[in-house]
Amino acid sequence: MGENSETPSIFDLRFQTEDLTFKPDEMTECRCGRKNPPNRLKCMYCGLELELKAENTASIKPILRKLEAWESGFNVIFRETDGNAEIGKAAALLSVEATDLSAILNAGSPLPVARVESTTEANILIAGLSKLNLKCSMISDIELDADKLPIRLSNIEFCEGGIAVTDFNTRQITEIDLALIVPGLLTLSKTDSLEKKRRHGKTKLLDESEISSDEIVIDIYNRRDPRGYRIYPAGFDFSCLGVDKGMIAVENMRLLIVALKEHAPHAKLVSDYAKVRHALGSIWEVESRKDPKGLQRSGFGKVEFGSVSSTSNLQQFTKYSRLQWHLL
Repeated sequence: MGENSETPSIFDLRFQTEDLTFKPDEMTECRCGRKNPPNRLKCMYCGLELELKAENTASIKPILRKLEAWESGFNVIFRETDGNAEIGKAAALLSVEATDLSAILNAGSPLPVARVESTTEANILIAGLSKLNLKCSMISDIELDADKLPIRLSNIEFCEGGIAVTDFNTRQITEIDLALIVPGLLTLSKTDSLEKKRRHGKTKLLDESEISSDEIVIDIYNRRDPRGYRIYPAGFDFSCLGVDKGMIAVENMRLLIVALKEHAPHAKLVSDYAKVRHALGSIWEVESRKDPKGLQRSGFGKVEFGSVSSTSNLQQFTKYSRLQWHLL
């Protein structure tokens, strides 16, 4: 090359002199015997969870995996802000959109901001969010126990010092000290589809019908029992309302909420599920499933494949309701 060439000489290049590696005494040893960088949550070789040093916790940003509905996880619950919340940084830590996180924070009620697979991940998020002025706590799916529904009631009787509830199935009567009332709305939708199978695995939709239903329910809790009781409008005896009892079940449910609160003024009433359910859905998703119905007749001498798709917020509301008891 000529002397006037603008191509830089190797001697003109700047080299990185900073040591970007970790020192041997900074590494974290896994149970498998191999060393890992101190900012890792799991072993990069065997996948086991590492025992973290307290001084390394703040430097770790966990890679959050979306859990399946059937998996048992740990929920990080936003409680309140402590000063000006740094929403952008908090959203990055949680791997969510800032608009979704803002909806949760602005709901005015403690809601989950993350559902993770270990207590270690939950504690790291809680510590990180605390530095961003978001106070959070943790509760496990096991504690919420959404698979075990509240006991269905057929009747209640107002007693001096409490209420007596009647189990819908066993008719057993139990007197409870009412501590919490959580009204909610159960939504169920079903879509029946009839499809024609084509070559190469493709399908053609031949027919589809959809039905949906909304049902008001009331969950009530004894101070000592997290399972609780659930009142459905169907099959419930509203005679406890006395002369106020009406002909319409929906109106009777509203009157029952008022009567419960008047009889137990110390009981906490949480009635904002309908307002927060959309924000809640980003972490506790509505259940959805698709089940085959096998071959269905579609005309004279013709059969096609049928299926039914359904969505339900039953587990979502049950988790939300139980969370309120744990927050008492």
